[in-house]
Amino acid sequence: MKFSNREIFFTGLALLAMFFGAGNLIFPPMLGLQSGVELPWALLGFIVTGVGLPLLGVTAVAKAGGDLEFLANRVHPLFSKIITTLAVLCIGPLLAIPRTAATTFEVSIAPFLNAGSSISTQMALFLTTLIFFAVTLFFVLRPTEILGNVGKILTPLLLLFLGIIIFKGVTNPLVDFGKSTYSSPFSQGFLEGYNTMDAIASVIFGMVIVKGIKAKGVTDNNHIAKITTIAGIIAAVGLAVIYSGLAYIGATTGTTFNGDNHGQMLSFLSEALLGAPGKIIIAIVMALACLTTAIGLVASSGEYFSRLSNNRLSYNTVAIITTLVSILLANMGLANILKISVPILVVIYPIIIVLVILALFHNLFKGKKAVYVYAITGTILVLAADMIYSLGMALGINLKLIKNLLGMLPFQQQGLGWILPALAAAILAIFTSSAKTKERHL
Repeated sequence: MKFSNREIFFTGLALLAMFFGAGNLIFPPMLGLQSGVELPWALLGFIVTGVGLPLLGVTAVAKAGGDLEFLANRVHPLFSKIITTLAVLCIGPLLAIPRTAATTFEVSIAPFLNAGSSISTQMALFLTTLIFFAVTLFFVLRPTEILGNVGKILTPLLLLFLGIIIFKGVTNPLVDFGKSTYSSPFSQGFLEGYNTMDAIASVIFGMVIVKGIKAKGVTDNNHIAKITTIAGIIAAVGLAVIYSGLAYIGATTGTTFNGDNHGQMLSFLSEALLGAPGKIIIAIVMALACLTTAIGLVASSGEYFSRLSNNRLSYNTVAIITTLVSILLANMGLANILKISVPILVVIYPIIIVLVILALFHNLFKGKKAVYVYAITGTILVLAADMIYSLGMALGINLKLIKNLLGMLPFQQQGLGWILPALAAAILAIFTSSAKTKERHL
């Protein structure tokens, strides 16, 4: 059976909806504000990690026929369990799920709190997260198609409203481009793209799309990979257009917005461009979009950790634990969640990137296990050294040797020092394996 162009297009839209979490909306405007006149370079870096990597992730999964756990298993089964667990924790209770509730508060509740209100901001945040996760848990523990149908309505509605905001902001910008606060726009945009967490999600979402295609009767693996890749391109184009538009209106905000809160900035832009109705509409749509995202993520976390425990922990038990942890972390506030997300993601992302790139070139080096092991080892050694040095600095210990070694790596100042060691280790593994093969034939 072959997919029609129409079916491929709607598969691409489905993938876009999966990637299009409410949290993704809050980063591009702030990127634009901080990059100002350097927006093109910062946006390019952001699109590489926020759009390009998810596309590569989906493609790699489709070609390999397995998700992140499958790809990481090419290094070692234990490593596979560890990195997949860390990835699910990132897009689950440690970062993404608490962020949905915190974003709901910042965009949908905080802008409407009066300065003289009898309820404190912290109490309002607590009540918001409590209600938010109570509703989330209600739907997670009682699977229903209602949320799926709501999601089908919400995603187009959110896209429509964003289209209106972007059109108004592009055709009638608030001010001219502001000054850039970035010293290295491309690399800072590259690292900022980590916050979308879409590259991590892509190696999980990819298999969902593959299974959906197989369920419609497509059995040829090459055809499945082709359909998934085209669907990925459609989703990537959609994300790139949205990110570019939001970043542009952020860059033309100038000094009209004072602050560093990502959620409040989105609310500010909606009101500044569309008036009071804009502020209300974005509040309602964002709250519902965050809710549907949270339900999907809690359900996914419940299924994964229940399976990881060999069902010793039931799906419902894991879902409840996930929700309780998310309530605690959500009450740290959006700004603090984003602060702790950076050091976690700068460790997870490089490993995911290396696995995805290796999976894409798997046939080129004949899938030699040593290539995976060497490249991942090289990446982890650099990341570990960076972590040890940062910890030493925090404790007032000057680890000069590690500092000097790290300083010798290209792109280390930009947070990308792991690239050359990973590449060099992979090449070394290829030549070493080839030499051993020749020796056996002699």
